Amino acid sequence: MNKTLPLLALAAAVAAAGCASSPAGLGGLPAGKFVTMACAENKSFQMRVSDDGRTIRVRAHQGSAELERQADGRYTGEGYALNPTAEGGAALEHGGKSQGKACKPSA
Repeated sequence: MNKTLPLLALAAAVAAAGCASSPAGLGGLPAGKFVTMACAENKSFQMRVSDDGRTIRVRAHQGSAELERQADGRYTGEGYALNPTAEGGAALEHGGKSQGKACKPSA
């Protein structure tokens, strides 16, 4: 049996993983740059994903905050909760109230 093929497949998988520029679930947002998120009901906010994907900085009408990734995939901190969606967008809450639903990076 040829053992070279599985090793090549493993090497390709490791190389592809190293090329990822943003955390999964955030629609390929570039790390380190603020992106304006356009939401339903004509709302918007800005967010910046850290290089390692562990934190997100949000700037919204209520102010700004550094949010930390939680075990369930949400980002929380200082009264904010950012929930990444399966579609590559996000929903933002502040103080338990919606600040943006169905948010996507603006063009």
